[in-house]
Order: sequence, then structure tokens, then C-alpha cells
Amino acid sequence: MVKIIADKAKGSGGVSPSTKVYVLIALATLFGALSSYFFNMGALLYGTIFLVLFLTFFMVESLFVYTKLQIATAVAINAVAFSLPFLRLISIYFVIGFILLFLFLFLGAYRGRREIDNMVKIKFPKLVRVISGSLITAVVLFLSIVVILSSNFSISMERVDQIVRISTPLVSKFIEGFDANINTGDLLARVTEKQLESSDEFSALSARDKQAVINEQIEELKAGIEEWAGASIDLDATVTENIHNVVDMKLSSLTPRAQIYWSAALIATVWLSVQGVEFLVYIPLAILVFLVYELLFAMGFAVIQMESRSKEIISLK
Repeated sequence: MVKIIADKAKGSGGVSPSTKVYVLIALATLFGALSSYFFNMGALLYGTIFLVLFLTFFMVESLFVYTKLQIATAVAINAVAFSLPFLRLISIYFVIGFILLFLFLFLGAYRGRREIDNMVKIKFPKLVRVISGSLITAVVLFLSIVVILSSNFSISMERVDQIVRISTPLVSKFIEGFDANINTGDLLARVTEKQLESSDEFSALSARDKQAVINEQIEELKAGIEEWAGASIDLDATVTENIHNVVDMKLSSLTPRAQIYWSAALIATVWLSVQGVEFLVYIPLAILVFLVYELLFAMGFAVIQMESRSKEIISLK
């Protein structure tokens, strides 16, 4: 059975094995806190990058903690750091999210520890599959519960603007000239002109008559959007402002029971969506964990010890 331990021989800096383990826990904690901070700020790219680093060092950390108490202590530190950036949203939902975060992180670390103990040689792809499922579930559930339920069903203009900007490249393929900060009236005018410019009858009209037709079409398009959205649209406001007003009105009009149902459905949708693409992270994570693992040995940070083990053989007497 393979056993990985922090090198008992103090390095050039006189670093003890226990201190080395604390360094790994600190690195996982730091990356977890940075990931959560950037997710809280709406910087999804940086949040995802540091989340990958957090998952990587969490798995490396799991190689060096052995007892349930050590695992629980390390996981508790990681969970507290990951939840701190969202402390402003403290509520019963925050507490529920934190408990689930801790439980699933602990489950991932414990399952990883048990899997390592049963390995003669560490197989990183298998280890990553065992641990990452619980880790990703922990992160998704915590972020979903805290952001959706602790927000009291209100959404800030900044959050809507971030979502609209992220969606702009996709929406632009269907609505030419779409932009988060464009005036809604100008956007509808562009859409209307695009639809009418292929008409020979429209092309034959004078400039004044063309503008009158465009204005009439804009009003009809505005009425159709208002009927579909169930809210009024301000043509002088930006696209982001109108989307924020519609979403905020819809959220505030939900009954408490409907809020719970919609929250549960949204959280389940997010979790299932992540589960559907989870397999895509196995190989990159396995490579990153292996590289950090090899780096620890290259730096004299850790050593491998081989232990003999007994095997039960069952036979008929």
C-alpha cells in the first residue's frame, strides 16, 4: 500500500512535516477564498480559474490528511474561507448552504482518503473522479443557495448588467447590433429597419414616410414585448435597465411558496447542468493534481513509503 507523507527530514528552511501540511491547507484555503471572492464580484472567468486551483490543491491536501479529525479540521478551514466573501448575505439560507458546503467537502476528502488507502499505486484519474463529484456539488449548492435564496428575491442592476454582457455574443447572432447599454428605442429602430429594408414598398417611400412607418412598427413591437413580459418598457432607458425592471418586478411579485418552488427548480437546474459537463474537468484536474504532486517530490516536500498489507483469501474447506 502506498503512503504519502510530508518529508520528516526538515528541509533547508527547517520546515517541519506538520508545517508543510498546514502550507498545503493554507494554499487550498487561499485559492478557495479568491474563487469565492471573484464569483461574488461577478468575475466569472477569474472565479473559475481560482476554483480549478482550489479543487486541485484540495485534492493534493487530501493526500496528506489521514484521520477523520484532521480531515474535518482542514475542510472546516477551507469551507469558512470559501464562504467569507458571501458573509454579507448571512441568513438561515447562508447557514444551510455552509452546512452543505462542509458536508460535501468532507465527503469528498473522506472518500478520497479511503480510495488512496486502497490503492497500491495512486491512479490520479480515478482519484479525481472520486473526489471531484462531491467537491463540485459542494460549490454549486453553496453558491446557488446563497445567491438565489439569500438575495431576498431581488437582483441588482450590476448583476443584470453582468449577465446581459455575458449573453451579448450569443444574442447578437439573432439581434444585430444588440448591446447592453444601447438605448431600447434605438435597438428597436435598428431591428425594425432591418426587417423593412428588404421591402420594395418601403424603399419607394419618402424619408418622412419611412420614419412614420418605422415609428409605427416600433410601437407595435414595444406593445408585443410588453404583452409577453407583462411589464411596461421604457424606450428611453437602456436594454439593461429595462431587463432589470422586468426581472425585479417578476421576482417581487412571487408569493413566498412560489419563491421556494422557483428556487428549488433553479438550483436543481444549475446542479444538473453542471453534472452534465462535470466529466470534462476530470482529465485537466487529474493532470494538474499530478503536476503539483510531482512538484512536491521535486522540492523535497514529500516522500513515498511502501507498506506491506495482508490479504484475506476465502476458499472452501
